[in-house]
This record gives sequence, structure tokens and C-alpha cells, in this order.
Amino acid sequence: MALVKIDRDLRLAEVMSADPPWLKWFAGAEEVSAPKRSAITVLEKLIKDQSITPAGMEAYCVLKSDELGKPIRQVMNELLQGRDVSDFDPTSELLATHRGTWWQARLIEDWEKTTRPAHYWRQTFGEDSAKIRTRAIVARSAVWLTALAGLAFIPATLRHLRRAFTAKPAGYSSRWTVHLGLVVFLVATLAWIGFTLALEIGITALPGLHPAMAILLDSTARLLPSLIAVGLLFRKPTHATRVLGLRRPPQLQCILGLFALLMIIDQILRALFDNGGGPDPGGGLSVGEAGWWGLAFSIVSACLLAPFAEELLYRGVLFKSLRNHLGMLAAAVVSSIIFAILHFYDGYGLASVGIFGLSCALLYAATGSLWSCIALHVLYNASIKVPEWIVYHAPF
Repeated sequence: MALVKIDRDLRLAEVMSADPPWLKWFAGAEEVSAPKRSAITVLEKLIKDQSITPAGMEAYCVLKSDELGKPIRQVMNELLQGRDVSDFDPTSELLATHRGTWWQARLIEDWEKTTRPAHYWRQTFGEDSAKIRTRAIVARSAVWLTALAGLAFIPATLRHLRRAFTAKPAGYSSRWTVHLGLVVFLVATLAWIGFTLALEIGITALPGLHPAMAILLDSTARLLPSLIAVGLLFRKPTHATRVLGLRRPPQLQCILGLFALLMIIDQILRALFDNGGGPDPGGGLSVGEAGWWGLAFSIVSACLLAPFAEELLYRGVLFKSLRNHLGMLAAAVVSSIIFAILHFYDGYGLASVGIFGLSCALLYAATGSLWSCIALHVLYNASIKVPEWIVYHAPF
């Protein structure tokens, strides 16, 4: 996944090098030097961890030759003792059939100085890079256009959120204690962890598992904590829908306004944390999300079921029970911290997810509608996952 991200980032930066800065910003493209530095950092981390592949070493040699200003062949001789990872003819064929990488194109260009190409790959490679540019502009601009539309609703959203500080708990859920909420939350979370671990072992033992079955199993794991929590707290599902606010419609203006605010805050966080070099060399990309089945998996798992299950558990159960005794603001902060920590991200990710969780808690307290939180969560996750798939995973 690290190599996939490096390849697409370098292609996007290179193909958009002549575009105006505002368009690069909309598409999420950087100056070519930035993804090169990031790629070298990631590959050196993999080398240090002794987990780099031969293809990764090849990419590293090409990037280091550019950084050092040395010929590719000289750097490969120094780092690989003269061993070639790619052969000339098969590599040019890969590039000519939409399967090559940015660094393989640089290799072939270097080899073509002395050897006639076996396959004419430049047009195909250029068309593929142009597709990445178009996809990035369309997908990421759609997210920003949604945020721009939400700017008009920010004042009304802020006025609406003030109700969160005056709304009082009422009904059956107002009698939930902190201990009850924490116990239900922990039981549901531990059940999810245990089921997920067993699921991963089972999938590893069955490598030929059909993607549809993987989606079904993942959906079961996603919904399990919520079902356990509802089963422990309510006698009937109808009681749960009423108490948790699943009968109240989503507040669309608040959702769009909060989404716009979150996008602005995200830019500030990226500047503060520099958003570079997280613990995951793949940048959060997943092998399971590649291809068309991967898109289906991403939409069902991350964009639909995760928002429903997590909002029910974190806001519907944990936040509600904490608010009864800690007060609204303290409950929102504590539940958001737990929400962020259990997502296992780096500093930027923890801050971003924590602020998102806090926003959902305020929205829930202000509107009493769990559907509003779910809809905001769907929009937030989709704004990340769908463009990510389009840019990094979509086949040419």
C-alpha cells in the first residue's frame, strides 16, 4: 500500500506541476518535491524495519538518485550491488498496459538512452496520469463544494448548537448512571475486539474467501457492539428507537454547517501537525479496498455501517450516560477522547477524530436526533473514503 500511495502521489504531483496553485489545492496535489521527500522517508522507515520489498528498494533507488543528483544506474549499483529488480522488456510492457509505476517509467527513460524500447509506453502512461489528475480534481472538488455550500449555514448551526448547553436529560436514559454506561460500552467494545480478532484469523485461514462474504462478516463485526448495547439496555427495539432519538429526522442545515466547520478545522490541524509521516507507511490505504469490490466494501463498512454503529454506541449510550452526571460539556469531551483513542491514529488523526466526536456530541445534545449524527458521520467518512478510492484504488 505504501508503494501504491507513493506511485499515485508522484504521478498526480507531476501531471499537475503546470496547473495553478488553487487547482492543485482543490485536487490535493503538492509540488513534486514534497511527495518525493515523503516517499523517501517512508521507504527508509521500511528499510529500517526490514520490511521493504524488492520493488520498494527499486523505487528508493530511483528517488535517491533524483535527490542526490546521481545517475540511476550508479545508485542502484551502490544500494543493490548491481542487481536489477525490473527487466527492460517486461517493465515497458507493464507501462504500456496500465500496470507500471512512476519509478519504473523513470527507469525505462534511463535505459532508453542506450537501448531501443520494446514497447511504446509513453502515451499509455501519460493517459493514466491524466486520469489521476481528472479523478483527483473531480472527487476532491466535490468535497470542497459541499463544504462551501455548508458555509452559508454556519451561523444558524452555531445558534442551534447553543441549545446543547441548555437541553436537559429526560426520560428513561436520564436515569442511566456513569457505571452503567461504561459497563455496557466496555462489554460491547470487548465483544467487538474479540469477534474482529477471530474474524481476522478466519479470513487468514481462508485466503480464497469471496469479497461478498468478507463484506458480510465485516458488517456483522461492525453491528455487533450496537446490538449488544441495545440488547442490554432495552427490552424492545421500539424503545431504543424512541429513547436514542432515531425517530427524529436529521437536521440537514446543521449537518452541512458542521461539515463546513470541520473542513476548516481540518486544514488548521494539517498545518499544525504537518500531516506527514504517520505510523502507517501506507497512509491509511487498505488492500481490502482495492478494485470494485473494494469500493463496495469501503462504502458499506466505512461510509454506512460504521457511522450507524459508532454513533449509537459512542453518542447514544456512552455520551448519554456520562451527561447525566458529568454535565454536557464534560461528557462530550470525555466520550470524544475515548472515541479518538479507540481509532488508533497518529497525532493529527487523534485531534481530527476527537474534534469530530465532540461535534457529534454537541449536535446530538442540541437536536436529540441520532440520525443527525449518523448523517454527519456518513458525510464525513464518505468525504475521505470515496475520493481516496477514486485517486488510489480505482483501476485504469
